[in-house]
Amino acid sequence: MDSERRLPRISPREFRDFEIHLDLDGVTLIGKLGNISEEGLCFLGEDDLLSDELQTLVIGTILWANRTQRMFFEGKIMWVQTAKIRGVEYHLAGIQFDVKLNLTDSMLARSLEI
Repeated sequence: MDSERRLPRISPREFRDFEIHLDLDGVTLIGKLGNISEEGLCFLGEDDLLSDELQTLVIGTILWANRTQRMFFEGKIMWVQTAKIRGVEYHLAGIQFDVKLNLTDSMLARSLEI
């Protein structure tokens, strides 16, 4: 994978309008979007279900809150960690996409909110 990004990683304070669904061996995990770039995303989950899944392939969906838009991806879990964000403990996972995503205008617009 290229080491230089064409676009900056988008990580505004909140991605309230987005939800991530990950299919892991037939189990659907639902979480929040921490940040995103054309090469990958950060999944924020409430359960520690990915800590033993490094290098595991996943199929996922990025959903907008109004459910009028969705984006599908396939990728690999590259890292996991636990972090406290605004007082809430989350289990984070970095997912590297198999194929770079073309981010939507609404996602790109969020980068201006940083």
